[in-house]
Amino acid sequence: MKRLTFFVVSSLLSSSSLANDWFPETPLKASYSALVEGNTLLAWQELQLSLSRHNVEERYWRPVKQAILSETQCGRHLTSTASIAANISLTIISKGNANNQGYQVKLSTEQITQPLELQLFDEYNTLIVSATVTSPTKEYLEFESDELLSEPKAGLYQLAVNGIHYPLIISSFTTTPWLHSTAARAFKSLTITPPNQIASCAPASVRWQWFDEDYNLLERPSPMNLTPAITDNNDSYSVSLPPAAPAKAYWLSGVVSQFEYQGRIKVEYIQRFSLPTSVIETYR
Repeated sequence: MKRLTFFVVSSLLSSSSLANDWFPETPLKASYSALVEGNTLLAWQELQLSLSRHNVEERYWRPVKQAILSETQCGRHLTSTASIAANISLTIISKGNANNQGYQVKLSTEQITQPLELQLFDEYNTLIVSATVTSPTKEYLEFESDELLSEPKAGLYQLAVNGIHYPLIISSFTTTPWLHSTAARAFKSLTITPPNQIASCAPASVRWQWFDEDYNLLERPSPMNLTPAITDNNDSYSVSLPPAAPAKAYWLSGVVSQFEYQGRIKVEYIQRFSLPTSVIETYR
């Protein structure tokens, strides 16, 4: 997998002698200046502020976000003074099969130390998913949005935790699908094009998952065996099918995921492509 190259922002980082007024007057000027000064937390705060005030296209702010993540242990060091009464993850999911494509947003929690109320708002201040946990618990809990017909838009989201708002900068999926099949009836043609790895972040995860008819997970996910495919950029892989399906398996899903941290909150992006096991066994 290729390592993402920040050809614009990285050049700024290596030129600390530049004066702040060197940058053009754009909504991202303050973030660029903070990056040059080595103040990544300030750069992050300025980026959040810019996106709250201006309509900036993702293609301009995404390299800034990724440069900040690469300098902060994949966002783990983007901390604030406020504490959070749980471990919280936000997951953006793209899921499709031979006939349909949909999206969903999921909040998950564990190690809850006090009653918890969660609300996630998108860039238009629309409530996407909410949850209430009435008592402390160490258990892992999930809360899912309704099925979404269109991809959640990139931009500045707000996660309210017991009334305290935490801004989150959510990226879109790239224009190139991470996994796709040119033949709708078989996994033989499934191709994986993993997202580029961000420096200091883990590489994308690629795996198989078996589900029953009601989409309950069966067994533990298993890794994919990838074979490099000949492409212009040499960044795609063909996939070998896993062994025979386990009992009660109805769906086989190929899953590609990538995650980052925004302070104490984990943000994960998942693309999943599924087909019925009956079709797979017929055309194996």
